[in-house]
Amino acid sequence: MGGKKIKNGRGQTQAITTSTALYGSTALGDLRVRTEYEAWLLEAVYEIANQRLAVEDVDELVYPANGGPPTQTMYDVASIKVGDWRPGFLEAGAPLVFVTAFKLLDMLVEWVLAENGKPATYKFVQKIAVLKGPVKFPPLMDTRPWLRDRLVALYDKLEPLRGTIIHAPHFKAAGGALRVSSSKGGAIGPLVTIVMTDLRNLALVLVSLLRYLEGTWTMDLLREKRLRRALDELAHLHALPSLGQLPQGFSMSAST
Repeated sequence: MGGKKIKNGRGQTQAITTSTALYGSTALGDLRVRTEYEAWLLEAVYEIANQRLAVEDVDELVYPANGGPPTQTMYDVASIKVGDWRPGFLEAGAPLVFVTAFKLLDMLVEWVLAENGKPATYKFVQKIAVLKGPVKFPPLMDTRPWLRDRLVALYDKLEPLRGTIIHAPHFKAAGGALRVSSSKGGAIGPLVTIVMTDLRNLALVLVSLLRYLEGTWTMDLLREKRLRRALDELAHLHALPSLGQLPQGFSMSAST
């Protein structure tokens, strides 16, 4: 056991305990420090807009132990706000949400590469190349190739768009949507449209994954299918086949 220091998302230096275990408690503490500000920011943005990223109560079927018909419980929430400024907040903040979500993905990638003993680099092309090689991911991702592969694909496909938003004028933000073209190497690529639901799905996937890795949230079948559905809705961005995941309307449990 030893010690090292790492900067969190706000540039603050924090000391953490080190160990040699791959993806052990020390590594997870490292990940939490790396990503705490950006993850909090995305959660707060969607909380303000009344679009929480955490799983909400859903309609529920409870099956009795004797094999009888289930009891159905239905949840409903309604609210009306006149002159609500919150949708406008998300519309204006679309570039910030995208860049923050990508930064979370980038820090996750850097953490994975560091755990694999890969040399640190700020060059995306090098990180992407190493990421596509023999890399050991955390068990939660390694046992779900559909999740691992789509995250790698998102990292590869979104990096040039992030570069445009940060460094070039070849994008527009209107009505909560981004219309952006890659401008890498001076070549302008095709226009890509990222709508508000895409941004929320991107934030949902990354924040949820971090919370599951940290153990703050618990991955269950409903939440796993929720991730699969969100990734299906991002298929036009990661360019991998659909998983065919239908929207989840019920959670199921057996009474004792």
